[in-house]
Amino acid sequence: MKDRARMDLFALLRAGVRSGDTPDIGGSTDDRWRELYTAASSQGVSALVWDGIRRLPPESQPSRELRLRWAYNVERIERRYGQQRRRAAELAAAYAEAGIRTVVLKGFAVSRLYPVPEHRPCGDLDCFLCGDYERGNRVAEQVGAEVKRDFYKHSHIVFRGLTVENHRFCTAVRGSRRAKRFERHLQRLLAEGPLSCIPETALLVPPPDFNALFLAKHALSHFLTEGISLRHLCDWAVFIDREGDAVDWTAFRKVAAEDRLLRFAEILSDLSVRYLGVARNPLPAGVQALADRVLDNILYERRHLNDSPGGAWTKRMRLIGNLARDRWKYGEVYGRSFLLEGLRLSVGYLFDRNPEL
Repeated sequence: MKDRARMDLFALLRAGVRSGDTPDIGGSTDDRWRELYTAASSQGVSALVWDGIRRLPPESQPSRELRLRWAYNVERIERRYGQQRRRAAELAAAYAEAGIRTVVLKGFAVSRLYPVPEHRPCGDLDCFLCGDYERGNRVAEQVGAEVKRDFYKHSHIVFRGLTVENHRFCTAVRGSRRAKRFERHLQRLLAEGPLSCIPETALLVPPPDFNALFLAKHALSHFLTEGISLRHLCDWAVFIDREGDAVDWTAFRKVAAEDRLLRFAEILSDLSVRYLGVARNPLPAGVQALADRVLDNILYERRHLNDSPGGAWTKRMRLIGNLARDRWKYGEVYGRSFLLEGLRLSVGYLFDRNPEL
C-alpha cells in the first residue's frame, strides 16, 4: 500500500471508530480508491471505512460503481451480524433457562462499543460459561446443536448456522505455569464481576479490567503465530477510548508485565493514539519505532494460520515456519526466545494434553 493510500485509510478509519470525526483525505483517484477497498476488506474493516466515506462530501467519494459494491458488502456484514446476534441470544436464553451464565468474549462484547455495532464483524460466538463448560455442551446438544469436543481449550458448537466456541479456558494454558496463573486471574475477575447484560439478551459482558487483559492477550497470541489485522487494533482503540477510564491500569501493568504482555499493550495504545485518534494513552511508553514495525507487519506481512487450508498437522508445520520467520516478534515484543517458545508448545502438546488449572 502506497503512503498516500495508507494515510487515507487511517483518516477514514478514525472517522469510523470515533463518531463525529470528519476525515480529511483530499482528492483520491479511482486507482487509490480501489486500493483502499482491497486493503479495508483484507483487514476486516471495510464497514468501518465505509462509515468514514459517508462523511465525505459527494465530490470526494469514490465512483458510483465502487460505492454500490462497497455498500452492498456492508449490507451483507450488517445482515450477518444481525443473524449471529439473534442466534447467540437464542442459545444464551437456553443456557439461562438451565441456570448457566453466558459471558461473551470479544466479538459482541466489543462491537457494542463501536458507533455502529453492526459494522464490527463477528466471526463466531466466543463464550465462557463460568464453570459450566460440559453442562453447556450438553444443553447445546439438547437444543439441536452439533458439538465437537476435539480441542482442550474450547468445544466447537454449530447452532442453527452460528459457530460457537464454548471456552473451558479463556486463553491458551497448555504447557505453561505462568499462563495458568494468568488464566486463574482472568477467571477470578469474571467471578468477582460486575457483569453487564447486552440489552434484550442473556449475553453477559465482562468487566473492563478483564477485557483490558483479555483483548491484549488474544491479539498478542495471534500476532506471534500468524499476525493480526487492523480490526484487532480498532478493538483496542475503541475499548480504551470508551472504557479506558474504568480500568485499573496500575493493576493491569503488574499482571501484564508478569505475563510478558505489557510491551504489546503499550504498542497497541501508541498506535491507537497516533493513527486512530484516541485522545488519551493509558500506557505511555517510548515504543514508537517498534510500534511502527508492528504496524508494517499488520499491513503487509500477515500470515494466515487458523483459517488457512489443510489439516491439523499442516497448520502445526505452518506455525513452526511462522515462528522462525517472525522470530523478531518474540525477542523484541514478547521478550522471549522463539526457540524456547517453540519448545514450550512442543512440551505442552506432548505432556500437558489435557491441562488443569
